[in-house]
Amino acid sequence: MRRLVIAPRWKKVVRDIMERPGRSVLAVIAMTAGVFALGTMVVKYATLRPVLATMYGDTRPSSATLFTDALSDALVDSVRRVEGVGDAELRPVIIARARLGEDEWIPAVLFVIRDFDAQRLDVFKRDTGAWPPADGEVLLERSAVAVAKIERDANLMIRTAGGEDHELKFAGTVHAAGLAPAWMEHVVYGFVAWSSSARGDGSNESSQIRISVAEHPLDEGHIREVAGRVKALLEREGHTVARIDVPIPGRHPHADQMDTFIYLLGAFGILSFLLSSVLVASMVHALLSEQLRQVGVMKAIGATTRQIAGIYLGQVALLATAALAIGGPLAFFAGRAYAEFSAGILNADVSHSPFPWGALIVLAVVGIAVPLAVALGPVLRASRITVHQALNDDLGPRPFGSRGLERRLAAISWLPRPLLLSLRTTFLRRGRLLLTVVMLALGGAVFMSALNVSGAWQRAVNADFSMRRYDLTVRFAESQPIAVVDEALAKLPVVRDAEYWPGANPYLIGPNGAPGSTIAMTGPTPGSKLLTLPLLDGRWLTPGDTNAVVINNAALIRNPKLRVGGTIEVRNNGTTHAFPIVGMVKEMAPMAVIYAPPRAVLAVTGADGEQTRIARVVTTEHTEAGQLGASREVERAFEAMEIEVTGMQSMLDVRKGILDHLVIILVVLTMASTLVVFVGGLALTSTLSINVMLRTREIGVLGAIGATPRTISSHVWIEGLLIGLMSWIVALLIAAPVSWLLESVTGNMFFKAPLAFFMSLQAALIWLALIVVLATLSSLYPAWRASRLTIREALSTT
Repeated sequence: MRRLVIAPRWKKVVRDIMERPGRSVLAVIAMTAGVFALGTMVVKYATLRPVLATMYGDTRPSSATLFTDALSDALVDSVRRVEGVGDAELRPVIIARARLGEDEWIPAVLFVIRDFDAQRLDVFKRDTGAWPPADGEVLLERSAVAVAKIERDANLMIRTAGGEDHELKFAGTVHAAGLAPAWMEHVVYGFVAWSSSARGDGSNESSQIRISVAEHPLDEGHIREVAGRVKALLEREGHTVARIDVPIPGRHPHADQMDTFIYLLGAFGILSFLLSSVLVASMVHALLSEQLRQVGVMKAIGATTRQIAGIYLGQVALLATAALAIGGPLAFFAGRAYAEFSAGILNADVSHSPFPWGALIVLAVVGIAVPLAVALGPVLRASRITVHQALNDDLGPRPFGSRGLERRLAAISWLPRPLLLSLRTTFLRRGRLLLTVVMLALGGAVFMSALNVSGAWQRAVNADFSMRRYDLTVRFAESQPIAVVDEALAKLPVVRDAEYWPGANPYLIGPNGAPGSTIAMTGPTPGSKLLTLPLLDGRWLTPGDTNAVVINNAALIRNPKLRVGGTIEVRNNGTTHAFPIVGMVKEMAPMAVIYAPPRAVLAVTGADGEQTRIARVVTTEHTEAGQLGASREVERAFEAMEIEVTGMQSMLDVRKGILDHLVIILVVLTMASTLVVFVGGLALTSTLSINVMLRTREIGVLGAIGATPRTISSHVWIEGLLIGLMSWIVALLIAAPVSWLLESVTGNMFFKAPLAFFMSLQAALIWLALIVVLATLSSLYPAWRASRLTIREALSTT
């Protein structure tokens, strides 16, 4: 039987790994961290991206929605035959409120479905429970269950327009991927049958016909043209079209958040992997520095440059394979779990996503190739040296003291000499020191940036809502005399003040001169102190204004040609109105708004100004409990007067809804910073371990002259703490531009305006405390190793 013969150089590969188990384990951990970071992102991306790319299209989203009165099935068939229409479906919508507790309500939207098994547009799928629901049942969108605070088979109290209460059994859930998550919008989405008891006589619902276009589905101009033809048909048949909504073609309501979410995760996953690979290269460089004489001996007995390079690259390949074997499976399960978590946030479903074979293959190739690539440089440099250089160790660093910084360090007389020797090693290998500091600084910068973005968001939202000095927004089912409403509110001790601003929702004339999407038009009371928005340009409305308007920054996004000194045109009920623009304000809201004198708003609506459907109420208590108590009293007061309230919203609840949109960004940044910080901690551990190795003889001398193990280990800890503090300073410098970039991106993404730059002192102090803890933990093993060296072992090291 022939024996398996292993070449001596491959025996050396294995022997070097086994002789330095601590360093080998550290290298494997570093590469495992990189494989885990990259693999988690790659698997998550491969699992989530196909779903996000197709889920909105799979819902067959409507191109436009026309708000009209009740339509017959025959007329809907006629709409389907209109030139350019691909399909059409009548889907009435009941705008209601869901009861959470006694006199506590939340907005609810119930979609009335003709046939649950034959949906044409804006398709949703069965999730759990009944299908289809019975007349007295409701299916909730799965993200709305937590909002409604309801258990399966319990009754959901719904109050519709007209003040009618309906108890609907919560019979199951559906997944409507085309809707924004209910927990973000703070609304309950429900689906009921065509014969549902909640419909009543149909007077409490909005009849909506949804259409898709047969061609050019991403051309908004073409969609509006086709919708105009449908509107003309309906009007010829005696129906009124109150409004046409055209969403951004082909874009999910949270498409921007999805894209940003995936981009940030991918970028930080790649960063973590590259940092861990560079850390491995640093370890290889340290190993080669230690074995320069061995390289010289191998060359002296005939080893070629290629053979020597193969020995050390073989070590890297073995370690990378071990890391891949450990990190790959962990990354797969973590990536799938993270994809499911992310899908839940984005209201997506990854249960049927294909197995990410391609991602795993890419991970396997990259997991081996990248560590080899980053180690190639130091390996080639070491393998190409001459025998004379290797045996004389001529490639070592310059002596300590040859640099100005080192001379200044040596001149510090109050530091103990043993500690100076430790600090000398810290600055001796500047490349390794720089690498460690940068790794830790990147993690700290991302961590602080996450807190800075959160702080900037909080400050922006708080500042915006501090300029809206009312606590409740009360909406009535029908217009009510202002005098009656004002008298009723004045009798309530919980109410301090109230104002009644007329409003309208006309179409904004776009830059091409054609009507575009709707825009909110609001007429604050002249001289009102309930609203003071920050000016970007021009001035705010004055009591003497009759026709001048102020627009917000989101209106400028809709029509970039708008400017102070110019005019803005809107169309309502077939009539175009033009208003001079005297100011532009910054507002933390994605909705485009025109602020105008009440007279100008009434001119658009044709109302007389003596009635209102909205009251803005200032309560005596501005806390959450105070607003909730006030809302209950206001509700009961109007109920006693038989005035139907269809909406009661506290400003604190609106504020919370906006802040909830920040969750997705904080999740990304927190995970990203955790991964980078972990790799940075490994880098610090590696650096301290290598420094202990380089100081082996020196540690022996210190022990011989009386230094205790505790003294030696404390010097290692101080060295780690110094590196950590240096990284903290660098992290502060890096965090400033990173925070500015992220604050600008998230602000533009959600509010159509960048957040004001903010650096949190609290974030910097928290990271300082964490870096001290991290430096302490990272120094535990190197300090233990240094304290365990005996004098004989240290002095006999070659």
